[in-house]
Amino acid sequence: MSFDAHEEKIRKIFSGDAQFIIPRNQRKYVWEEKQWKELLGDIEYIMNRKRDSNKDISHFLGSFVLQEKETSYEIIDGQQRITTLFIILSAICIRLNELENKEEHGKTRQYLSGNIGLQSQFMRLKNKSIVNVSFIMSQACEYRQNLDKNNLLYKNLLNKESDGNKRVVQCLYFYYNYFSEECRTLEDLVAIREVILDMKVIHIASEDELDCYDIFEILNARGVDLEDSELLKNFIFKYAQPQYSIDRAKEIWTKIEKNMGQCNGNMEQFLSHFVTYRFYKPTKDEGVFRIIKANTSKNEVNILLDDLLNASERYIIFYHPERADNAVIEKSLRFFALVNHRQFRPLFMALMDAHERGYFTEKQLNSICTYLKNFSFAYTLVMKNSSNNIDTKIHELSREIYLQHSEQILNKIKIELNKFYPEYTEFEAAFFNIGFSNKNKKYSNSNNRKRMRYIHGEIEEYEQSTNELTCNFKECNLEHIMNDSDNNAFTSRVGNILLLSEHINNSMGNASFDEKKIKLKKSNLLTVKKFLDRYGDLEEWNEEKIEKRTKAIAKLAYNKVWKIN
Repeated sequence: MSFDAHEEKIRKIFSGDAQFIIPRNQRKYVWEEKQWKELLGDIEYIMNRKRDSNKDISHFLGSFVLQEKETSYEIIDGQQRITTLFIILSAICIRLNELENKEEHGKTRQYLSGNIGLQSQFMRLKNKSIVNVSFIMSQACEYRQNLDKNNLLYKNLLNKESDGNKRVVQCLYFYYNYFSEECRTLEDLVAIREVILDMKVIHIASEDELDCYDIFEILNARGVDLEDSELLKNFIFKYAQPQYSIDRAKEIWTKIEKNMGQCNGNMEQFLSHFVTYRFYKPTKDEGVFRIIKANTSKNEVNILLDDLLNASERYIIFYHPERADNAVIEKSLRFFALVNHRQFRPLFMALMDAHERGYFTEKQLNSICTYLKNFSFAYTLVMKNSSNNIDTKIHELSREIYLQHSEQILNKIKIELNKFYPEYTEFEAAFFNIGFSNKNKKYSNSNNRKRMRYIHGEIEEYEQSTNELTCNFKECNLEHIMNDSDNNAFTSRVGNILLLSEHINNSMGNASFDEKKIKLKKSNLLTVKKFLDRYGDLEEWNEEKIEKRTKAIAKLAYNKVWKIN
């Protein structure tokens, strides 16, 4: 391993012809006010120490790992600190412009911009993903007459499409506001600039990209500063050869990141679920990166990268069930999205992986996915059990699916989970606690509405065995047969509710039971028709009838609609 490492001040690193490039594959700018305040606290501490002791005191800022190019450095590690330092210097530059001190402005500007030979001016930091960095620096370097707070930047040019672009603007104003409020004199502002420029780092540079990745991994071996995804990415880029060039590996990783963009950016969660079914569940002591590194041969990194890409593409359907290949999978995943039950994802990932590799037929996959949905309906939605109680079992089964992918293991899933399945008496008792109300605070939230709509929608679909009248949830509302109440729990129960098309539901209001029966006859939904067949001759709809219907629905749910055997 060949590299140069030595202690250097920021003023030396940010001078001469130095330009720093942050490639697109690097993680986004993620520092927020917490980190900005911590760095500001260090600056204030040094200022106070220098003022009290009148000594030359500097601050150690860590290490920068840089790959040397012909005319620039590519940042391997240190992006967050380097970006923040350039933004701080930009804020100082703007403040000096405001104070109309062109000389000190020029002295600061030299650390933000430079020239190579006869070429035009360049900004010392270039981020291909976060264009606001170079824009802010160039604006700060431009000395303008009559500059005031209202026109610090040409705001119409700011790019705010991504969080990173927004954050660097927020970072600028955080430090600018501090300098405006706390630096009463020109001397104070210049003193802060000198403190920043005198900060020291270990400057580590190498021309060999693989050496840079080695250094990066050593410095971050404990994963304190970086998320597992960053360490994993570095590991992959280092060893994804000769089948893939580093550029090709970066291209595939970018696709994975884009896929995670469709999953609310949950890269760490995705990797945790991937590792759980491939190896075992990560812990605080042994995270994703350590597990993958310990279980992946260096000459298998290309395979790992391809597997991650395939898994990331499948992972999207947990957030977008409508993209599933078949209706059974879509229906199952819609349910798990409804109850926000993520613990089953490693098991689904293992099943879909095995099916994609040809180990399970589509019929087998559909059967087990339906079982998992029905099991979780009783275990989670009705019984309100914590998924933590079966976490270990789910993870063990996920791993076994990945390793064995046989019909026997599919049967084992049912055998093992059936041990946690409630008896009917327990199920019925819990079913009475399910409710929805617009008035009763105990039941009046959106989750109760969604779950009640799901229950009645699934029952309607079950009754429509020919699927001629598919229920459209978007056009249906929940109607309380006995008028909704803020203090009577009976009116919120499953047995007091019908699914109705919106135009019929809107006409109900607080009508009497007899008036509602007349309006219900307009509905084509089979659950409504069956309700009228069974209860239409009643003169009164009361708590006794609600209890009786709730029991009947519970029995139908347990034995038929969501049966597991």
